[in-house]
Amino acid sequence: MTCLGSGRLSPETVEHHLRFPCLNPVAQKRIAELDGLRGLAIILVLWHHLIETSLPPGPSTWLGWLRAGTSLSWTGVDLFFVLSGYFIGGILIDQRDSPRLARTFYGRRAARILPLYYVTLGIYLAVGFAGFEPLHPAWVYSLFLTNLAFAWTNAWDSPSFSPLWSIAVEEQFYLVAPWVVRWLPGSRLPAFLLTLIGFAWLLRSGMYYYHPEKHLALHVLTPMRMDTLALGALLAWAVRNDARSILQQGLARTWPLWLGFSALLFLGLTACGYLGLAQVNAYGGFTLLAVIYALLVALIVMVRPPILLRLFSLRPLVLLGRYSYFIYLWHMLIGWGIIRYLGGSDFVLSSPRSLAIVLLAIGGTTLASVFSWKLLEQPMIKLGHRATY
Repeated sequence: MTCLGSGRLSPETVEHHLRFPCLNPVAQKRIAELDGLRGLAIILVLWHHLIETSLPPGPSTWLGWLRAGTSLSWTGVDLFFVLSGYFIGGILIDQRDSPRLARTFYGRRAARILPLYYVTLGIYLAVGFAGFEPLHPAWVYSLFLTNLAFAWTNAWDSPSFSPLWSIAVEEQFYLVAPWVVRWLPGSRLPAFLLTLIGFAWLLRSGMYYYHPEKHLALHVLTPMRMDTLALGALLAWAVRNDARSILQQGLARTWPLWLGFSALLFLGLTACGYLGLAQVNAYGGFTLLAVIYALLVALIVMVRPPILLRLFSLRPLVLLGRYSYFIYLWHMLIGWGIIRYLGGSDFVLSSPRSLAIVLLAIGGTTLASVFSWKLLEQPMIKLGHRATY
């Protein structure tokens, strides 16, 4: 099977692949720094839900400035989407010719996602308490229609259930992606992915222009967010094909400039948020954020700058990345539950005691994730991987 999965290779292409072999995730060692990048994503999620929203607003104190300066911490989910597009896209590209593609892919994804998800959902529904009850019927969450329900009602759910919208987006992506990669000729995949990126931008722009009141649909509907997933998949295609050498050589010479420009762009989007977050995101903010995060992935995978490798190979980051699925599902029930129980409904992070409560909330969630990994997630992953492509 070729990297393109599209048949016979030319002599020039064969020579290129001898010089720049495919980064096949099945054949090669797992890139630990990408787990560290996933750890950054879950840190952003924790910061947004457990810290940023608890900081006092306004410019009167440094805590207010900290809240304003980290107002894009909600984009941890966007980083997860880019990584998902990269990992899942890479697996599907590598295995597109396998006769067991769908059976093995869905079996492995089901073993990874469904057990913890349904255990979590069952506990959510069984132990709901004030402020944590679901706003929609159980079948909405069970069938991964959460994002559709949020878009329809134009309202977030209660704290424990609100994060489930992104799991629904992921599952909807899994449902379609294998068939797209399987039946679309490999040479046409990049054009298709670029079309998806542009189409998502057009959809969001049109939706906001005609129905600005439906702002939540721009955030949670899969067609509106497919540019983020498609960018990750496009990068997965690029590192397996002739585009890799061009991209790698260009980034190797100029990566500090691109990284600095991305940091400035991130700061600019933070400032633009005060002009209207929904408007900024609709007219390009989501796509620009996806590009920034895709650049980070590209640098780690292809250029591998020592400073980034040292940062994202830090053991705590890598472990947080490993445990991120449980942390994401449970951080509001455990973490925010601890904060609300010990700090009250009007909790503000402004004292040593309040900081201790937040640290306890994060520590409790992380500790629970270790048990989940050992007792449920890791065994189910091993079970899923008994199926081979």
